[in-house]
Amino acid sequence: MSFQLERGLFQFDFTDRHAILGVSVNADERNIRERYQAVARSLHPDSGKWKTDADKQLAVQLFSRLVTHAYGQLSKSSQLQEQTIMLELLGKRSIEQSSSIQIIDPLCQQLYQSGSDFEQVYGQLLTQLATEQYTDLAKSVQIVNQISELNMVYLLRKQLQSVRSTPPVVAAAAVTATPTENKSGDIAKASSVEGALRRAEDRMTRQNWVQAVQELREVILSDPNNANAHALLGMVYLRQKQMTMAKISINKALQLAPTDPKVLQVKQEFDRASNPAANAKTAAKKPREGIFGMFGGNSSKK
Repeated sequence: MSFQLERGLFQFDFTDRHAILGVSVNADERNIRERYQAVARSLHPDSGKWKTDADKQLAVQLFSRLVTHAYGQLSKSSQLQEQTIMLELLGKRSIEQSSSIQIIDPLCQQLYQSGSDFEQVYGQLLTQLATEQYTDLAKSVQIVNQISELNMVYLLRKQLQSVRSTPPVVAAAAVTATPTENKSGDIAKASSVEGALRRAEDRMTRQNWVQAVQELREVILSDPNNANAHALLGMVYLRQKQMTMAKISINKALQLAPTDPKVLQVKQEFDRASNPAANAKTAAKKPREGIFGMFGGNSSKK
């Protein structure tokens, strides 16, 4: 049986594991574990509430093909952290595409139109849907889609709130800093970014992926249009075989710097990893060039 999961965050080529479990995108490990245990008890074939063999079989498929896989990822601290980063990126992506996003479900429309209490509204609506999620199995997939759409709207509202809370740009007439002071600030910022990129490359050579991601996320928060940071982040995800996350970061780097040779080289690495057969044919013809040092800095192992 094929489960059609295509609404909300699923439409971004992303597996919304929070929606599958029916937990908030802000859920911690304890919340996730408790929800998984509750769903596991509900879907167990010997729970006594399944009246037909077809219902029992459907419960087994939902549990084995959706719920177990979702929990297997979210129960790991490192994977949960990566999922949180991914959700943040999708939130930013949703605000960029907000003009083309269609909000179908009435509950999701209610969340989108809510006021400053949207966090509370999100929690209430999620609880309402999660309560029904695995009680009527004929509606389970539909509710997973609904929750994913609710998650998408929540992330969109959260990004909108962040944009609105950003301090306004100071008018030109009110600026009192001298050109020399502004230049010094720019140099300091650039130096900080370059230092963080070098540290990230060093983490990568040591295969310390979590800290590399942290360094690169700091760069992106400080300089959202830094193509090198997005490309390196894509490479980190690629090394961990997180292909969807790698694709998003690399595409962002290409959007920012489509002709940058460093970005294009990372894209080639991604393409080779996505097509192992083609990679095997070319491996014997040309030695593989190191990737971590191509952004500058000393990245060789000692």
